[in-house]
Amino acid sequence: MSASSLDLMTDEEFAELRTNGIKINYWVVCHRKVWLYAKGLRMEPLSERVALGRLLHERAYPDLSRREVLIDDLIKIDLLEAESKVLEIKHSRKLVDAARLQVAYYLLYLRRLGAGDLAGELRFPKERRREEVHLTPELEAAVMEALRGIRRVEQLPSPPQANFMPTCRICAYCELCWG
Repeated sequence: MSASSLDLMTDEEFAELRTNGIKINYWVVCHRKVWLYAKGLRMEPLSERVALGRLLHERAYPDLSRREVLIDDLIKIDLLEAESKVLEIKHSRKLVDAARLQVAYYLLYLRRLGAGDLAGELRFPKERRREEVHLTPELEAAVMEALRGIRRVEQLPSPPQANFMPTCRICAYCELCWG
């Protein structure tokens, strides 16, 4: 869907649809995961992979002091570099599209709060890679589409079906979905 074919989101609609960044990430990976998370099923505390990611986050970039900035008790930004860059640390690039949309959501959220046009950056310390993220009209349209889609998934009476993918093996919800 192109940016021009999507209606612009009003401030009221954005306020109604805003969510936390993890749901945006999950939206790209698996709609079933979004539904389970939205219903309060939190499997992440039981996941060794999530624990390793948390440890990586805590130890990476010790020179940056502005860590885990919580905004509106809703979005948690990993790091802020200076005043103009939002950083998100990820374990690997395997789910880079999900991470990119998550950062784009943070940039859109902050812009709507009046922060202006900030830059984002994905960092993969184990791979020694970085990726700049800028909120393009296409990326903004993808965020808006995700917000609307998340709302639709959350309103379903039962979780949507999922197809088994290689990423399911490392997912914190794997046991729940695939037993």
